[in-house]
Amino acid sequence: VVIETPRGAAAKVAYEPATQVFGYVRPLPVGMTYPYDWGFIPSTLGDDGDPLDGLVIHQAATGPGTVIKCNLLGALRVKQKDHGGEALRNDRYVFCPHKEDAEDEPVAADRVPEHLRREIEQFFLSSVLGTGKTIKFKGWQDAGDARRAIKKGMKAFAARLRK
Repeated sequence: VVIETPRGAAAKVAYEPATQVFGYVRPLPVGMTYPYDWGFIPSTLGDDGDPLDGLVIHQAATGPGTVIKCNLLGALRVKQKDHGGEALRNDRYVFCPHKEDAEDEPVAADRVPEHLRREIEQFFLSSVLGTGKTIKFKGWQDAGDARRAIKKGMKAFAARLRK
């Protein structure tokens, strides 16, 4: 995952491919900060025309442009509608950093504690306040289903490159 907005940031930062820099997008609502590092999965393309989104659950804050090798935990399925636009899928993929010395144990979305799932959902609901966007949750995907969705995003990215 390429980090755009680090944990603890009170403003959204996004990579701008045209200028190849990370730029300020907007502040979060008063008193809010990103609970974890937020970024995108490189070489993917979602229904909204952007790379797929990734939230990296860990205790450290990195910085824009940091690449974190991750294990996929699952995904929060989201329908997002921009002001005046159509509703599109804009899922949030949830990861934890890969540890080279960790036991080889499969991880699934049901390993993300229920209270953490609810906190993540509440963050995303609150983060769009005042933006004109609305989001609706469509449930959580396990790591297997989320991995298949990421592969679909990789194929969409490759198809766009061929055009």
